[in-house]
Amino acid sequence: MTLLLVAGAAAYDSWRDRPRGQALRITGAGAYPDGPWPPATPRAARTGPPFVTSVSPDRRYFLDQYGQPILVRGDAPWSFMTDVSPAQAELYLSTRAEQGYNAVVVSLLGSTGNGGPRDDGSTYDGIRPFADGDVLSWNEPYWDRVTSYLRTAADQGITVLLYAVDGWTIGHSFVPSSVDQCRQYGRRVAERLADLPNVLWMAGGDYVPATDDPARGSDVDRCWDAVMRGVRETGDGRPFSIQLSFDESISSDNPFWARRIDWDFAYTYHPTYRAVLDAYARTPPRPVLMGEANYEGENNQPESRPTTDETLRRQVLWSLTSGAAGEVSGSADWDFPPGWQTRLSTVAVTQAQRLRDLFAGLRWWELVPDTGGDLVTAGRGTPLTEVTAMDVLDDDHVTAARTPDGGQAVVYLPTPRTIAVDTGLLAPGTRAAWVDPTSGARTETPLADTFTPPGPNDAGDGDWILLFTA
Repeated sequence: MTLLLVAGAAAYDSWRDRPRGQALRITGAGAYPDGPWPPATPRAARTGPPFVTSVSPDRRYFLDQYGQPILVRGDAPWSFMTDVSPAQAELYLSTRAEQGYNAVVVSLLGSTGNGGPRDDGSTYDGIRPFADGDVLSWNEPYWDRVTSYLRTAADQGITVLLYAVDGWTIGHSFVPSSVDQCRQYGRRVAERLADLPNVLWMAGGDYVPATDDPARGSDVDRCWDAVMRGVRETGDGRPFSIQLSFDESISSDNPFWARRIDWDFAYTYHPTYRAVLDAYARTPPRPVLMGEANYEGENNQPESRPTTDETLRRQVLWSLTSGAAGEVSGSADWDFPPGWQTRLSTVAVTQAQRLRDLFAGLRWWELVPDTGGDLVTAGRGTPLTEVTAMDVLDDDHVTAARTPDGGQAVVYLPTPRTIAVDTGLLAPGTRAAWVDPTSGARTETPLADTFTPPGPNDAGDGDWILLFTA
């Protein structure tokens, strides 16, 4: 979801435009202490459906409230809080739950920039979040509604990646009179949502700090830091991250936020494996979520090819074979335009569900990306190793991952070719199968030193999954 164009991929000076709120000057921000947040720990009762609640001890993936690995399977209904009625919210969430989604990306406040009806944060039926724009003077009907929507998501087993303030609402529906108001707001939001088990904290969104010193941070950086400080003051330790800007970014690119985040949000309209592998290789390790790539029905690079079902499959499979702890696959209905209800079920959604189910049936959290060419030794193509403006369909790199014990491995071939595999790295008794990423059908194939896909897949495209299981 993007409403702006950029001139290039440079991290801090690439915008042709910047939402004016991101350059907001905030009283007291310059003197605000740049220190650690109060200690807090994730808290979630061991009851109900699994939600994303914490980070694994090795900091590679997420855990649910039962201490089990949980793969993020997300959608991106950004303007959900302001654009849909309670009945529509129930329809959307129940449908997505039936389709296997367990997470959504949502802005707590609305603005026209994030798909909302108005820049004052009003809902479709005119309910504002604040009285007279005062961020500490809450209009209870608004907060009653958003709380009920979050509770409905919890009832459906859906974790909400919740932007308490984002890159479009700052300076529009959220205009603090001081940096301490940011802190008080964060504290109040956390207290309001304390009994909800299904929230992860987010900030940013198409965000470039308005500063020449990214490590020191802008006034908006310090406001968002204060929001999270307020959250942590309540004892709420649920994982936090920030979304930076397109065409490609990773949360830890920003030195101000790198020391604050619990996990990396990867954002790219290019072949997704590059950003995911980049984040995966960083120190200290953090879970990396493929948080935003090309959406179904959208193309934010008009000079490139249209986004297709194959584009979307590649994004999912490149991510999950490159170390991602999950991915978010959005659509052009992120702002709920007319007719969105008729487009909840699409071929792309069905295919994504099958792919996610495939990985959920594996020890996906143990899969280690095969970046050294140890498993797939030939036929991989040339990988992107730095930010490159390339359409997803113009890259044919083969990605792969395997568990350390060799008992499971997954290879994704985006185009037909013969690959060489060192089967000596696989566990005794390993079986091989081609999996059609469009239909989910499996075709057993003999274990060998080389593998060639069995022809076009069910959709007539050339991409295939080679699955090894012992």
